[in-house]
Amino acid sequence: MKIVLVLAGFGLISATRALCPYAEQALKDPEFVKRYVEKRGPIEHETMKEKRQSGPGNIPFTTFDENQEIDVTGDYAWKAPGPGDIRGPCPGLNALANHGYFPRGQTWSIGGKPPQTLTSPVLGAGDGLSGSHNKYESDSSPARGDYYLENGDVTTLKLNKFKALYDLQKNAAVPNYDLATIIQHRKYTFDQSKSTNPYFFHAPFAGVAVANAAHTFIPALMSNHSAQYPNGILDKETLKSFFAIFEAPDGTLTYKPGWERIPDNWYRRPLGLVNEYSPESFAQDLVQIVAVVPEAASVGGNTGTVNSFAGADLGNITGGAYQTSDLTNPQKFVCYFYQITLALVPDFLRSRALGSLLGGALNLLHNQIDPFVDPSCAKIANYNDAFAAQFPGAALAKR
Repeated sequence: MKIVLVLAGFGLISATRALCPYAEQALKDPEFVKRYVEKRGPIEHETMKEKRQSGPGNIPFTTFDENQEIDVTGDYAWKAPGPGDIRGPCPGLNALANHGYFPRGQTWSIGGKPPQTLTSPVLGAGDGLSGSHNKYESDSSPARGDYYLENGDVTTLKLNKFKALYDLQKNAAVPNYDLATIIQHRKYTFDQSKSTNPYFFHAPFAGVAVANAAHTFIPALMSNHSAQYPNGILDKETLKSFFAIFEAPDGTLTYKPGWERIPDNWYRRPLGLVNEYSPESFAQDLVQIVAVVPEAASVGGNTGTVNSFAGADLGNITGGAYQTSDLTNPQKFVCYFYQITLALVPDFLRSRALGSLLGGALNLLHNQIDPFVDPSCAKIANYNDAFAAQFPGAALAKR
């Protein structure tokens, strides 16, 4: 129960639900999705808006409670990952594993491909977040490198990227890596990929949704809350702790892979389902990003040379259901988010051996989620992936 409360308060239930699909569990256990959705309950929509507090990008939180503190002592004290432990590109998940909120020696899909088990030949081992390029993981990450430029290594943090973010508050009187700061960094990460990676690709889900969310998650989920800062503040020490960065007295930064850590005396977002960082919250933050970095909502990529970025027609991709302009409307973006997820779920859950198990899991997913989505949302009945042929980066890492 404590672990569930930690995840909820930490803001990772909705984040993980939306952007870290439990593909391996769903494949191995067709009842998993049903149990998960029933335990979670309906997704909050219009009826909860007046009760919802907010966070970065929206109406500030107004309350603080000491119960928001995350326990990092005893069974949940930090331990460095062992030689066989897998860590991946998601710093929040890595930190939770290092504190025992997830199994410390886990082999589930947060990092690279897990070791083979007795069930792997039958059910598939899963490829992990860092083995899901253009499906879930994307170019233009806030701190990781692009797939092509790093020869497929999208797990290792790139110090130059982190330093670009870190230096944005270098001379601030009260450093705070809030949404406004992250928007500056989003401009940098998109432009860097465009100008250095001839195979940069920004996919309809992995790019528009995941790459942008990876940026907004930083202030939304890592900020430390207090009576003085009920809406949270993300200072330099907290940022470095979550990204496994150590700073020498002379200012030199060092990265220790897999050493992500929840800081001592760290207080999560206010408790309660309505205070989670939901797709609705992300959509509102995305509107603010796109106001400054409009290309962040574009689907497309470079065409084989740097600075050759070309956009694709989202209307053509979604069978006319959504246009690029819809992504700047929070309500329409939430619809797009759910519908593009449903359209691409077979790709997320694909394994080397499918059988009837996958079909059952997919049908369950559709049946359980559909009732909670706004019925007026335009459905993507015909997803057209032919557009990707003009972007050589779209074919990278395909299995």
